[in-house]
Amino acid sequence: MSGNERPAFERGTGFLLARLGSLTARSWTAFLTEHDLTQTQYSILTTLKEQGPIGQRHLAELIAVDARNIVPVLDSLAARGLVERRTHDTDRRRRTITLTDGGNALLDAFAAAAATEQDRFLFALPHREREHLNHLLRTLYDSHVSALD
Repeated sequence: MSGNERPAFERGTGFLLARLGSLTARSWTAFLTEHDLTQTQYSILTTLKEQGPIGQRHLAELIAVDARNIVPVLDSLAARGLVERRTHDTDRRRRTITLTDGGNALLDAFAAAAATEQDRFLFALPHREREHLNHLLRTLYDSHVSALD
């Protein structure tokens, strides 16, 4: 069935964004599960890769997780050797979280697999249209997120 044969509600931008968002979320969650990660674990690892060693409380703020809820997630990542907790230099009650070599290696391998998965999901669009779509989505996202700040 082509796009013009679909019912009117299936051609609306809101419906398409919501439906594709749902399909993307399902695909992304399955992909993370195949790699034995949750979204929160992935967010922690990528944030550490971008930011470097960071305080546990600040890390929780950056990924929008309650500081109490991040502890079991960090426990699971530390048990797998992907992150390391260190006592803060000046305040022994605080912890600094560091990405390990194993965490870096996992993210590097994961990035290649994620690019392949993204290509699979976006197969109907040529590369240039994929870049344009990403630009449009980032513009919309930024406008809504900045309105919340």
